[in-house]
Amino acid sequence: MGLTMAPVASVGGWFGAVLRELALWAGVLLLLVGGLSLYRGYARRQLSELVDETPESDVTEVRSEGTARVRGRVVPRTDRDTFESPIKGDEDCVLSAWEIRELYDAPKSNSWENAARGVRSVPFALADDTGKILVDIDDTVVGNETGEVVTPEAILASAGVATESVHCEFETFDVHLETGYDESPPGRTAEFLARTDGVSLDPMVSDFGGSVVDGSKRRYLEETVQAGDEISIVGSVVPRRQGAEVTTEPSDLVFTASADTPLRISERPFEELTDGGGLLLFGILAGLAGGALLALRFVV
Repeated sequence: MGLTMAPVASVGGWFGAVLRELALWAGVLLLLVGGLSLYRGYARRQLSELVDETPESDVTEVRSEGTARVRGRVVPRTDRDTFESPIKGDEDCVLSAWEIRELYDAPKSNSWENAARGVRSVPFALADDTGKILVDIDDTVVGNETGEVVTPEAILASAGVATESVHCEFETFDVHLETGYDESPPGRTAEFLARTDGVSLDPMVSDFGGSVVDGSKRRYLEETVQAGDEISIVGSVVPRRQGAEVTTEPSDLVFTASADTPLRISERPFEELTDGGGLLLFGILAGLAGGALLALRFVV
């Protein structure tokens, strides 16, 4: 009898060890996913509350410094105040939101990673039937040479780019270009990246020995705001003139961005965006499930 029970006990012990290991990693994964969902849901809820507290105004109703929300048509200041987008090649752009992802085809690294992202913009006007107001956003780059690619803002824009100072969200945010490890992007894109601080286009090398990784790739994503597009903006409005505290004309004001108060730009009206409730609920459930699995790992 003893000879037959020993293998059974051994199999049972092995099976229990496998279950504990699975419970551990599944629990950790669920806690991570739950935490990310809670963070995104909380950020969405904050945006929803900001939108609720800031009714959409006609441009002429924006007459003093503070937070405002408008929706209007993009109008360049002059015919020369536009550019060709660096990745898609769109004409008459006033803003480009872009991102670079890298795939390192190496052991334990076979996944796409965010290597750089940013927003390029020129000052432009937002117009409705009542008037115009200026929008002025500084160019922003979060690049793989700065060591700050993985930031809390990286996951906030589900279809677009989010940095500390500006969040741009579009209907879609697609890959428009892919290159191999030994390929350079087309001239337009290469020139833009060469003059953009914080972005490295050095050959992609492995963490294991520093050799070039043959199967690695880069993807380039971009979406743009062009002359004539309809967009929504919510954020800080400040006087255009130094020292001016109160104004009576929208032409004396400008929408701008800062780390304290990000400027949010959306192709869709803000009322159509989700309030984050679904993400918060999923985050809570995933966190509870992850905690239960981790508890089970010490019981089985």
